[in-house]
Amino acid sequence: MELIAVLVMMIVGGGVAIFVLIAFAIAKSEKPREHAAATNRHEIAASILFQVMIAGGSTTDDALRQVRRGAGLAARVTPGVDLSSWGASFAQVASSAEREQLLETAVQLAIERKGPIPLRQYAALLDLSFGLGFHTDALARLREKYGFEYVDHAKDARPLEADRGGGATPLFVRDESGTVEWLHVLQIEGAPTRQVIIAAYRRLVVQHHPDRFHDAPDEQRRSEAARFIELTRAYEHLLAIYRD
Repeated sequence: MELIAVLVMMIVGGGVAIFVLIAFAIAKSEKPREHAAATNRHEIAASILFQVMIAGGSTTDDALRQVRRGAGLAARVTPGVDLSSWGASFAQVASSAEREQLLETAVQLAIERKGPIPLRQYAALLDLSFGLGFHTDALARLREKYGFEYVDHAKDARPLEADRGGGATPLFVRDESGTVEWLHVLQIEGAPTRQVIIAAYRRLVVQHHPDRFHDAPDEQRRSEAARFIELTRAYEHLLAIYRD
């Protein structure tokens, strides 16, 4: 009996030892994965912020310096990224709070120079907002929080508050005046819903996005910039009205 008891104890002890070793090996293998995921997330974020700075007219060196110092990201940067798709990639590996922080960081870096930001950079922030899974409500709230506007190059580089309609009114405040006009701008007929508004805006903005006409003649570039701003303003106003 004593021999059997000893054998049982040895078997049980061996099983416990094997279990501990397996658990330790699993934990050890998970750490590199977590580190790789964090590294990948930081590289995506750094590349996104770098592209936003380039869209604002920063040189490569300045943009890199802003990402390193302003955002505190020392990760590798991939230039020339598509902000919508890279924003979607970041959203897949980041929490909701991290997505919000990335968009706010992009805005903070964009407004460091003070004054209205270039239209192309605002378009980049819009692309990022969409990619991260937000609508322009998020960007409108950040505009109100930090008090920044974007430059309308189609109107001799005047800020939006110089135009009719002001543009300085907080865009997420419900204001139903001009609803029919805004719907007409987005070519929406019938009963509008939030989903219909989003779909209409995305369909039209692809055609008039400033990046498509960066190398076009000045007259066409100004015309398309004006159309893009008109579409964006209508979209923001309508989203503030149709929240459900």
